[in-house]
Amino acid sequence: MIWTIHGSLEIPFAHIRDARVQDENGWSHLWGKIAGTNAPGFKMAGTFWFDGGLAFLNYSDGRNCVVITTNHETYKTLIVQLEDDQDPAAIVAEIKRRLSTTPAA
Repeated sequence: MIWTIHGSLEIPFAHIRDARVQDENGWSHLWGKIAGTNAPGFKMAGTFWFDGGLAFLNYSDGRNCVVITTNHETYKTLIVQLEDDQDPAAIVAEIKRRLSTTPAA
């Protein structure tokens, strides 16, 4: 579950296409803000337009981010920054493990 100004997002595993770890790499230049905060290097949060679909972003400095792509959801892409004590690689590995055992929708 992801918390932000919007409240929370719940994405069924069957709707997750892929997940990966990615640090910010020029993301601030790729987004078209629809609603939210757009202050690169400080906070990016809210709904943005990217690559032909909606993206939900919630990150500060862009380190330790998990990128999730979806099917059949409002947001095509989700990018969230984890807390410093969370291991993004372990979380992505768990998502991928669960995806391998979840029937596709």
